[in-house]
Amino acid sequence: MSLPSLPTLPTLSSSALEVWRKTAVRLLRLGGDADGNELVLFIEGDSAFETMLAAIKSARRRVWLETYIFAPDSLGQRVLQALTDAAHRGVDVRLLVDDVGSDTLRDSHVQPLREAGATVVRFNPGTWSRLLPVAHKAGLKKPLPVSLRDHRKILIIDDDHGFCGGMNITEDYGGKRLGNNRFRDTHVLVSGPAVRELGAIFGLSWQHATGTTVEALADTPPRADGSHVQILGSDGFLRRRRIQSALYTAVQRCHRSVLLTTPYFVPPPRLLRALRRAAARGVDVRVLTAGVSDVPIAAAAARHLYGSLLESGVRVYELQNQTLHAKTAVVDGFYAHIGSFNLDRWSFDRNLEVVAMTLDPGAGASLERVFLNDLSHSVEVDLVGWRQRDLFARLWGRIAWFLCRL
Repeated sequence: MSLPSLPTLPTLSSSALEVWRKTAVRLLRLGGDADGNELVLFIEGDSAFETMLAAIKSARRRVWLETYIFAPDSLGQRVLQALTDAAHRGVDVRLLVDDVGSDTLRDSHVQPLREAGATVVRFNPGTWSRLLPVAHKAGLKKPLPVSLRDHRKILIIDDDHGFCGGMNITEDYGGKRLGNNRFRDTHVLVSGPAVRELGAIFGLSWQHATGTTVEALADTPPRADGSHVQILGSDGFLRRRRIQSALYTAVQRCHRSVLLTTPYFVPPPRLLRALRRAAARGVDVRVLTAGVSDVPIAAAAARHLYGSLLESGVRVYELQNQTLHAKTAVVDGFYAHIGSFNLDRWSFDRNLEVVAMTLDPGAGASLERVFLNDLSHSVEVDLVGWRQRDLFARLWGRIAWFLCRL
């Protein structure tokens, strides 16, 4: 794969661009890359799910869906029906759900889908007797640890369309038409050769869960003037940390800006140091996290960490109008990633995760606009106010941080 071209950005010097060219070489070594892709960004649940449902209905060869949460609510039922209809058409339909995240999805809910010819699998189920034969067949020396969860959100349509991001299959992620508009999340549709790499990530999850392999997706021709995209995965069990490596590399070598959106901000010390050092050298480093959180302990742990970041010049914001669930990063305006990867211990060290990463000024500019719009619905954390927290908030924050690091 040739090195992607880097545009001359007015805010970066020629020496900075040369650093990014060398950075791109490092990123390419992580694999999973392809030129000539089209990207469509979704920041609202209705448009995302309407597009996904339409894609499932148009599928002719395959529909592979992998998700952490699949709830049998009204939106989940619509997706199940679309999958069932596809299976009746003879499409290869595979549904992989995490056993913990999708605990409300019963066998009775997916029985019509199975009867239509689809394959439905639960990732890392709690009954270890069912898992041991699969583990041995897959060549694993021991069963998967209970802490290993499939947090990926992937939808593959045929060979050339794939979705990934943070949206689970439940009304909480739909908008006002299809759901309850609870979460502010981000998803992306990738069309082009990089979908083959997204299919490979799905295949690794499938092998974890079943001990069997799936066929590789066919090569598709690149789109004219398309984007260079890398599909990166992480897997704590196999010690594959490509997402982490890419993010560390981008933050450590940035020149202008780092804009991180994350609902659970409890990163490891190495990333905290990288963010502080970037701010200390004049980089505009901003972190957007949840003001209204679906995991209050994570929010408390994040607030425990604010002080050292604020003192170093990092700016921290908390979203107020919705529950934040988006996981994105934009560095220097053209490194951008969208996926399932949180900045917490579970994503860094345990879960199966996936992101679509691109070195593309168009995608970077789009995500920057989304970030700035979210800031208009956020409150910036003030260092003086943070220092004036009461004793209970300080104690609870320290305890929460300790628990979130276990």
